[in-house]
Amino acid sequence: MTLPPLAGLGRRLGSLLYEALLLAALLLTAAAVFQPLFVWLDHSRALDALFQLYLLAVLYAYCDWSWRRGGQTLAMKTWHIRVVDVHGAALTQQRALLRYALSWLWFLPPLGMSWLLDLPAREGAVITLGWVAIWAI
Repeated sequence: MTLPPLAGLGRRLGSLLYEALLLAALLLTAAAVFQPLFVWLDHSRALDALFQLYLLAVLYAYCDWSWRRGGQTLAMKTWHIRVVDVHGAALTQQRALLRYALSWLWFLPPLGMSWLLDLPAREGAVITLGWVAIWAI
């Protein structure tokens, strides 16, 4: 089986931007589902941690489901991009999990540094955006 040619940089960046918008909508919807717990329970650091783990699980479920069933998220379908293994098949669950875990390298170093240095949110956002820009180059 011959693999299709690789997508160009423009299509990849277009897909990335569209995916960011879709993931923002997904996370806002997931947060709305979780919101009643903040009202019914006392707000605590444990609840914050649970909320963050919940959002990570929602993101992983979206990516895993999309990548293993056709190799495309909605943004990738729009931009005609597909993620496949070296044989042209959809990803396995282990490969999808590894891909998801490695995708966090875009954000974890600056977020960790912001947390360690106890930076305000605005400075942390600037560092994160700078890191993503450098990582993309």
